Amino acid sequence: MTHRKPKPRLLSRRTAMACTGGGLIATALGVHDFSRDPVPGRAETQDKGEAGLPAADATPERGQAWMSDITHKPLAVNFTPGGIREMRGLVLHVQEGENSLHDRFSDPVVECSSHFWVSQSGEIEQYVSAHDRAWAQGAGNLSWLSVETSGFASRPLTARQVDAVARIYAWGMAQHGWPLEPASTPLGQGFGIHSMGGQDWGGHACPGPLRSAQTGAILSAVRLRYPR
Repeated sequence: MTHRKPKPRLLSRRTAMACTGGGLIATALGVHDFSRDPVPGRAETQDKGEAGLPAADATPERGQAWMSDITHKPLAVNFTPGGIREMRGLVLHVQEGENSLHDRFSDPVVECSSHFWVSQSGEIEQYVSAHDRAWAQGAGNLSWLSVETSGFASRPLTARQVDAVARIYAWGMAQHGWPLEPASTPLGQGFGIHSMGGQDWGGHACPGPLRSAQTGAILSAVRLRYPR
């Protein structure tokens, strides 16, 4: 299923390849030359604005922008350079599809993106710098990084996906100070899920009950396999 994001001033339906639509239709280093300023508080914001300019309220950069030892595929569109206001943690998404999302997120018409994508075999791709704002979860884009996971909400994460997401989270702990704990609201900190943001984050059920229930296993993998 593929859903296209509508034009400004309408609640959006992003593509099924990028955490969109209602119900269980969900989505989750280099130089970037394009940007779009956000429309704060609107679910699935368009983030349109002048190219190349960071958000005026962006906080100073902290930690590495790009995770090492993974595949880097920087986007040229569909993100906001310098747009992260603070670092609250990582948000889990489900792709509702398979295969790399780089081509999808490189299409200006799609108007959505995520920081990371994880295949079912555990391959990690990074599309957006941790210092820049991906367009993954509406108002939550301001404060949270995002990870898309290949597959469908009706199927759990594979063991390799659990381990790969744990790798990303351990990196975020070391580089950006994320706490080793779950987050249950947009005002919390730690490892959260898309649906916790409610209407301000698009009103999605993403990543669905099965994958949401695996957040504890991911944090346990961080603790056991990637100690600080």
